[in-house]
Amino acid sequence: MADYVPALQARMGDWKYYVTVMKIGKIARECRLAEEIHTDKDLDDLIQRAIQDRVGKEMVPYLLNEPQRFYGALVVAVYGGDPEFSPVRVHEHELLDDKDKSSYGFGLLRFDGSQVYYALDGQHRLKSMQEAIRIQPDLAKEEITVIILKHEESQEGLRRTRRLFSTLNRTAKPTTSGMNIAIDEDDAVAIVTRRLVKESDILKGMISNTLGSKQINPGKKNDPYITILPALYEVNEILLSAYNEGIQVDNKFKQFRPSDDNLDEYYLFLENIWIEMLNCCPNFNYVRSGNKKPGELRLLIDSDGLPILDNEQKVIPGGNVFMRPIGQYVLAEVVKQAGIQRKSIPEVIQAIMTNISMDIDKAPWVGLIWNSSTRTITGAKKERAIIVAIICHALGLKKPHNVKSKKSLKVRDLKQEYRDMIGDQKASLLQPIDWSGRSTQIHEKDGEEEHI
Repeated sequence: MADYVPALQARMGDWKYYVTVMKIGKIARECRLAEEIHTDKDLDDLIQRAIQDRVGKEMVPYLLNEPQRFYGALVVAVYGGDPEFSPVRVHEHELLDDKDKSSYGFGLLRFDGSQVYYALDGQHRLKSMQEAIRIQPDLAKEEITVIILKHEESQEGLRRTRRLFSTLNRTAKPTTSGMNIAIDEDDAVAIVTRRLVKESDILKGMISNTLGSKQINPGKKNDPYITILPALYEVNEILLSAYNEGIQVDNKFKQFRPSDDNLDEYYLFLENIWIEMLNCCPNFNYVRSGNKKPGELRLLIDSDGLPILDNEQKVIPGGNVFMRPIGQYVLAEVVKQAGIQRKSIPEVIQAIMTNISMDIDKAPWVGLIWNSSTRTITGAKKERAIIVAIICHALGLKKPHNVKSKKSLKVRDLKQEYRDMIGDQKASLLQPIDWSGRSTQIHEKDGEEEHI
């Protein structure tokens, strides 16, 4: 049975293609994933697994739950069907300005009914539509734009189509994390982060709007920023996990916009934490009063508080670890642990800032996340995790679980790992901090921690 599809005929490069609109039910039923574009079964399985993970967790819930759902066009190759395009003829009209007024590229694309469609671009979207329709059949009535290219059934045609498949999927670049933060209207963390940058008196003007980096210039004396937007987002993501004694801030949480009341609560929660952290941060009062720039707090200084210069009369990086994203990450993780353990967040922040040096050239920072010889940030998540565990131990908090073993490090193991990482077998952990949130049920005994 012949199949007619209304379409626009177009050309780009040496490809002739057709733009049409199809019911989601039709495209979900008749279009397949592009497994025949390649011939490697193992590769096909790999692609299927990669597609399925995102589809199930993010895209199907989006189609089922988002009233403002919208997908961009699918690009499909059509096999067989003997396609034939018949342009619609139009009479000359004063609004039409073209040399060939008999055809303007729109008409009917006819198939003999034997055609098969394969998705070249939009495989995640196709799979999610197929799965969502099984759950909510009414979705089949909705429509999506489809771009159709004819696939020539020959070896050269296969290579040509395969090349296009590769090009579309290789060169398609997702938006950067920074751009997502700037425009996302569903992710609560992104929404609240933008609001903090725009509205919070303590953060306004302190955040660089650079979108593609998480670094901050360590040796720029007049730098007015304490962090970068993507880094602020990640710190807020950690801190928000401590809200209401602990919530799961995962992809599902960030997929659907919360109510305005919830967003207001998240904003106030995070703003209060930032106010507490910056008000307690050593020497940040000079920044608040306008006497110093945040960049000046990231410099090595002498006993008089003046920057030390190198042989070329340039300032030397050093100074306050909390004026760097990496220090903010660490403190956020400790605050998160305190929050989910039902401790006072303001009091734990005060205890940290009062009892633990924020000087990046001192313990627990130096040797783990700071190279005092090269004056550069070093280390990664593992080193940060060790510092978090050391600070939690000093505060008497339960330490976060080791990622691999899923168990809390015993004190002697933590101490040995710390010594090995900094290359000092005599190094000690931080001294216990006496504060209101310290539990008397956790203490050291013979080098091991007794667990509650």
